Amino acid sequence: ELRTSLEEHQSALELIMSKYREQMFRLLMASKKDDPSIIMKLKEQHSKELQVHVDQITEMAAVMRKAIEIDEKHGCKEQERIIQLEQENKGLREILQITRESFLNLKKEDASESTSLSGLVTSSDLSLRKS
Repeated sequence: ELRTSLEEHQSALELIMSKYREQMFRLLMASKKDDPSIIMKLKEQHSKELQVHVDQITEMAAVMRKAIEIDEKHGCKEQERIIQLEQENKGLREILQITRESFLNLKKEDASESTSLSGLVTSSDLSLRKS
C-alpha cells in the first residue's frame, strides 16, 4: 500500500515537473521572441534610474559647493575680525604703556619736587625760627 502510494506521488510529481518544464520552455521561447523589446525596455528603465542618480549627485554637488562658499566667506570674515582685534589690542597696549610711563615720570617728578620743597621748607623754617 505504501509502495503504491509512493508510486502515485512519484507519477504526480513527474507530471507536475513536466508541466513546469513545458511552461518554462514556452516562457523562454516567448521571451526570446520579445527579447529586443524587453532589452530596450530594461535599458530605458536603467537609463532613467541612472539619470535620476546623476541628477541627485549633481544637486548634492551644487549644495556642497554653496556650503563651501558660505564657509569660506565666514572664514574670511572671522580672519579679518581677528586681525582687526589684534591691531586694536596692540594699539590699546601701546596707549597703556605710554600711560604707565607718564604716570611713573610724574611720580618721580613729584617725589623729587617734594624732596626739594621739603629742603626749602626746612631752610625757611630754620631762618624764621632764628629771627
